[in-house]
Amino acid sequence: MSKRLEMEVWSLNNCAGCGLCVASCSKQVLGWDGGNHPVVEKRIKTVGYTQSLLDSCTFCQVFCEEVCPRLERWAAPEPQSVVAARAHGPVKSGAPNDVIRSILTAGRSAGLLDGVVLLDLDPWDLKPVARVISTVEEIVTSVGPQYLWAPIFDVLNEAVFDRKMENIAVVGTPCAAQAIRRLRASPNVYLQPYQDSIRLSIAIFCTGIYRPEMVEEVLVNRMGIARDQVKRLEISSDREHLQAVLWNGDVHTIPRQIAEEYTLTGCGSCDDYLGESADLAVGTLGASENTSTLIIRSRVGDVFVRNALQMKLLETTDKVDLVALEVAAGEKDRRERAQAFKDLSLLMLDGLADPLQRNQAIKQFVSLYRTPSRSGTLERSRNGCTGC
Repeated sequence: MSKRLEMEVWSLNNCAGCGLCVASCSKQVLGWDGGNHPVVEKRIKTVGYTQSLLDSCTFCQVFCEEVCPRLERWAAPEPQSVVAARAHGPVKSGAPNDVIRSILTAGRSAGLLDGVVLLDLDPWDLKPVARVISTVEEIVTSVGPQYLWAPIFDVLNEAVFDRKMENIAVVGTPCAAQAIRRLRASPNVYLQPYQDSIRLSIAIFCTGIYRPEMVEEVLVNRMGIARDQVKRLEISSDREHLQAVLWNGDVHTIPRQIAEEYTLTGCGSCDDYLGESADLAVGTLGASENTSTLIIRSRVGDVFVRNALQMKLLETTDKVDLVALEVAAGEKDRRERAQAFKDLSLLMLDGLADPLQRNQAIKQFVSLYRTPSRSGTLERSRNGCTGC
């Protein structure tokens, strides 16, 4: 088993829940059991009357570590452009999922895509499911991400190996885009089938993703809303409420403090609201009424947007509240600093037994608190055991 994943991600409740480690596991021993992170399957070898527990991860190249988005932090690439977008196809709408559908429909129609991996919603029971879709009809009729959690990459092998798709778009939360970014950066040649197949990553703006049981416990039991009445779930523009939009047009709001009781545990350590690792990021923050903010961060993302514009399935303007996006980035900086203090606490605990860790903790402490050095003070040696 990957000790690094166990110590730095799983035991600290930092797992993003994307499932890319499960998809890329060459031994196929990682899976889900309903907890906050994947678990390693225990395999028993029987020889005669003797049974022994096997270490399934022996001699493994730890692909799970190569793709985990929680084991790397990057600077956000500068956006190539930020626009307000509106779907202009058969359905004229500024909702994020409709904008995404227009981009994907145009890409599939032009032959830029073979298929899409996305989180969808079962319209009958509102359960989130990861799906592979390949036709324009499937793209148009999909519900799209609804802020309910399912491991999106559980179906990646189906797309890459079973259905032999060579140009795949992945639509999900920012952590899924982070996993793709880490996958693309890996030098491991055995991950090349995934690297070659994933053409485009699209992220929805996200302040957290919720466990599916919220539907039953909050919408059905507390609010008395039947599952089949709900058309979609979305985050309010002020990010203070989760909104359930019904088929009859009514909108019911769930206060953020209630919804956050069901937030996936790993969301607490995420510092990416705006899909900073994705080729394209879409959300309502900063957009005017009936539009979505569309952030283009790569050449590939720009090609797909220009293609949708050329096919007249998308229209864009420059009317975006950039200040609102900067405020969101400021919130991200504060969360990064909070994470740095958490890391410092762990270093200080390790430093009780390891002098090297102790010195590292001191340096990080000085960096975070910016402790000024007093002139004229002799620096004491830290080489001895009393130098802390």
